[in-house]
Amino acid sequence: MVMPERQSPLPPFIILVYERDVPANAGAASPTVLEAHMWLPQKIGETGGRIVAGHAALPPSAGVSIRDNEVTGGSLMAGEATFAGYLIVEASDFDHAVWIGRMIPVSDGWVEIRPLVGA
Repeated sequence: MVMPERQSPLPPFIILVYERDVPANAGAASPTVLEAHMWLPQKIGETGGRIVAGHAALPPSAGVSIRDNEVTGGSLMAGEATFAGYLIVEASDFDHAVWIGRMIPVSDGWVEIRPLVGA
């Protein structure tokens, strides 16, 4: 729960990152993408937005999926790309969040932006 004195007047959005190949660690990621991520908080801040949280995910083989209380190795989502990480951002509105989403560096994938339910 966010403490009242720390609440932002900006609405929160989640930016989901998908990649065709998720690197096993930061050293295996593209140097260009890594450098772009280093500058991302500053670039987003310059637009009036803010990154609240975010993490890269390990490849699907590092995790498990649970459906109907059955545990299976890896991801149940088969497709051309897989979940690679996420950012929680604060933006003035949905269009601003989309603008921020266009700044997210990806190697060979895409991002998805969704509003989060407010507290």
